[in-house]
Amino acid sequence: MCNNPDVAKLGNSNTINEKCLELQKNCKNSKAKTNGGKSRSKASCGCPMLRKQNLREHFINEAWEHDALDIEDLVQLGTKIGTCPYYGSRDMVQEADVVVLPYQALLLQSARESLGLNLKNNVIIIDEAHNLADSLTSMYNSKINIPQLKQVLSCLEKYLDRFRILLGAGNRRYIQTLIALTKSFLQLLLGYQEESGDVSMTINEFMFSLDIDNINLVKLHRYVKESNIIHKISGYSMKLVCSETSIMHVESQTHIAQGSVVSGFQALLDILISLINNDSEGRIIVSRQKFPHSGQSEEGHIKFVMLSGERIFSEIMSQAYAIVLAGGTLQPIDETRVRLFPGLSVDQVKFFTCKHIVPPESILPIAVSRGPSGKAFDFSFNSRSSPCMIEELGRLLANLVTVIPEGIVMFFSSFDYEGQVYDAWNFSGILPRILKKKHLFREPRSNNDVEHVLNEYKEIITSSRGIRKEDPGPNGALLLAVVGGKISEGINFSDGMCRCIVMVGLPYPSPLDAELMERVKHIERLGEPTSCRPREPSNGTLCVHTTVQSGFEILRSCKQRGREYYDNLCMKAVNQSIGRAIRHINDYAAVLLVDSRYASNSSNHNILHPTDKLPLWIKERLVSATENYGEVHKLLHQFFICNKQRGCR
Repeated sequence: MCNNPDVAKLGNSNTINEKCLELQKNCKNSKAKTNGGKSRSKASCGCPMLRKQNLREHFINEAWEHDALDIEDLVQLGTKIGTCPYYGSRDMVQEADVVVLPYQALLLQSARESLGLNLKNNVIIIDEAHNLADSLTSMYNSKINIPQLKQVLSCLEKYLDRFRILLGAGNRRYIQTLIALTKSFLQLLLGYQEESGDVSMTINEFMFSLDIDNINLVKLHRYVKESNIIHKISGYSMKLVCSETSIMHVESQTHIAQGSVVSGFQALLDILISLINNDSEGRIIVSRQKFPHSGQSEEGHIKFVMLSGERIFSEIMSQAYAIVLAGGTLQPIDETRVRLFPGLSVDQVKFFTCKHIVPPESILPIAVSRGPSGKAFDFSFNSRSSPCMIEELGRLLANLVTVIPEGIVMFFSSFDYEGQVYDAWNFSGILPRILKKKHLFREPRSNNDVEHVLNEYKEIITSSRGIRKEDPGPNGALLLAVVGGKISEGINFSDGMCRCIVMVGLPYPSPLDAELMERVKHIERLGEPTSCRPREPSNGTLCVHTTVQSGFEILRSCKQRGREYYDNLCMKAVNQSIGRAIRHINDYAAVLLVDSRYASNSSNHNILHPTDKLPLWIKERLVSATENYGEVHKLLHQFFICNKQRGCR
C-alpha cells in the first residue's frame, strides 16, 4: 500500500516496513523564524505522504463516499490526494461498522493494538475456521537459523567494538548479554554434528541446558524495544557495507544488507519472546546442521513451537460479544472446542450444520478399492511406491479418461510421490495412453508458476467443449496436483474445469515431523517422556530423540485425542481438496477416493474410519463398496449421461 516512490522501490517488504518506521521517527516539531523575527512551530516529517493531516482527513471523507474499497482502490485514492493509503485506512478502523481482516491481524494482540482494533462487545466471524486452532498456534511460532545467528553475532560484536567507550554501562551490559545468548545458540547448533534427529525440549529444559535461566528476558526484550538498538546496529552495518562495496552497487547492496540484518535480529527477538511463555505452552525444537552424503549441508535451526492456543483465544473470547466459527469442513467440532475453549461444555457451544445447496444427483462419490486388473489399492507409506501399485493406478486413470468429460483433477500426497508416479507411467508406456484422451498438466512447485499452468489448463478445457466425443485426439485435460499445495486450497474448479476429483490414498502427514509429534503429544496429554528431564545447567548437553522411532511410537501410544487429531489432519486435507469441485447449484462432479481404506467394512468400521470424517453431503451419497472396477465405470458412465440430459452446465 506504500505510495512513497522512494520507499516502495526498495522492493523487500521488511526493508519497506523498516524505512517507513524510520521516516516516522524523524517526524518532529522544529522552530522556524517568521519575517517579524518571532519563532513558530513547524511540523515536519520524513515521509511526504504523512506531513499534512488535512489530506489524511480528506482521504477518510473521500473513502466514506464509496462502497467498500479494495487495496488497489485505496492506493489509487491515496495517490490522487497525496497521502498515505495505509495509515488513512487504519484511521478508519475505529469508525467502521464492519472490518474484514486476516487471521494474524485479529489473533495477534500486537497487531490488534497497532490497528486500534477494539473487540469489546463486537461480533467476531471467523471464516475457514477449520484452520483456526493450528493457525493460532503457528502465529506464535518463531525460528532462527545458523546464517542469521552468525550475521547477528558479527554485527553485534562490530557495533560493540566501535562504540564500547561511548556506550553507557547499562547499554553495554545488554549488548553483551545479546552476544552471549547468540553465541550459546550457535554453539548448540554447530556442536555434536555426529548426532542426528531433531531434539525436543520444554522451555525450561532448553534454558537450563544452555545455562541462561538466570537472564531476565523480559527486561532484555524491553531494552531492545525501547532503545531502538536493532535499527542502530543495522544502520551501522549498512555503513560498513557502503564502505566495502563499489559505488555502482552501493544502493542495492545497502538495502539487501539492512533488510537481512533487521530480519535476523527480529528472528532472534522472536525466539527470546517465545522463551517468556509458560513452560507448558510450547516446545523448543533444535535441528542441528546436517551433512548428507550428497555433500549438501542442511542448515540447523532453533524453533519454538506453540502448542496451546487456549490462553490466547480466551483473551479474545473475554472481550467479544459473540464468536461465530464458519467453514465447510469444521467437523469434528469437539477437537476445536478442546483445543481453544475447553472451559466450555458441549452444551455451551451452539452447532449448526446444513445440507449442500447442490442436489444429490449432482455428486457421485465412490470409494474405489480395486483397479481394472482386480488388484486392491493400498497407498499406505510402505506400499504406495510398489511398481505394481503405481501401474494399477495408471491403468485406472487410462480407463477413467475414456469416460470422464472435460477436466479431471488428480491429487497426490506430495510432490515427490507425484513425480515418482509420473516418471513410472512415462517409463511403462501408460502415459501415452492417457495423453491420447487428455492433455496433461502438472502443478508446479513454485507458487509463482501456478497461475500460468491454470490458465493453460482452463484454455484447453474451454476449447475442447466444441469437440465431438467421436473425434480423434485429446478431449479435455488432466491436472496432477498435490494435497496441501496451492491448487488444493482456494482454487475454484467449477463446471468443466473439474468433472472428477481423484484422491489417491489418504494424505497422512509425516510422523517424522518433530513439531507435529509434539502437537500430537500435547493433544493426547501423554506428558513429558521420563528420559528428558531438566538437567543441571552446565555444558549444553541435550537429550536426543531419534525422530523416526519417536514419531511412530507416539502415534502407537495414542489412545484417543492425539490419534484422532492426526486422522483429522488427513481428512481435512482430503475434504479441502475435493471441495475444489462443485461450486454452484447447477454444477456437477464425481469424486473418486482411491484406496481400499476408504471402503466400508463392518468388521473394522469404528469412530476413526476415514469416511466418517467426510462432509455430510459427500457421505450421504458415498458408494462405499464396489465389487470391481467395471461397476465404477458403469456408475460414472450413467452419472455423466444423466447430468448432461438434465441440462446441467
